[in-house]
Amino acid sequence: MSYGNNNYNRNNGYNRNSNYRNGNAYGNRNGGNRQAPKRSGAKYSIIRQGKFEGQTIINAWNKSRGKGLITAKVAPYGDSKEYTAPSSGKTYITMIAEITYHNSGHTRIIPCSMNKATKSVVLSDIGMVITQNGSGLTSSGKKVSGYFGKFSR
Repeated sequence: MSYGNNNYNRNNGYNRNSNYRNGNAYGNRNGGNRQAPKRSGAKYSIIRQGKFEGQTIINAWNKSRGKGLITAKVAPYGDSKEYTAPSSGKTYITMIAEITYHNSGHTRIIPCSMNKATKSVVLSDIGMVITQNGSGLTSSGKKVSGYFGKFSR
């Protein structure tokens, strides 16, 4: 018995590239409603006691293939001041960011400012921004919010 040009056993019904043919495995055109896992987050907390009581402290993280895990701790410091930008009229608070690159163990201290209204922090020295916008699930299923990643206009 001849099967002719029947492709029944060509690849056992499995196409190893099917998930990636139309984009990525999470958002393909074939009804894939799974979102890509979140690779960054930011946790905003209010300082409860001490000299900076009532002010904001931020813990942020970013996981990338190239740089690995990057964490940031942003907090007010002894000489923190509130100021208004003359060009835009927006109010900012000066803060200090401690950036740690976990692959290399390198730590950087970067002065920065937090927009008081939006609570976003731009780290122009490393081209990244921290904001409380964004939410989703990590690859392990943990619900996270905030964003710590590339800054672009």
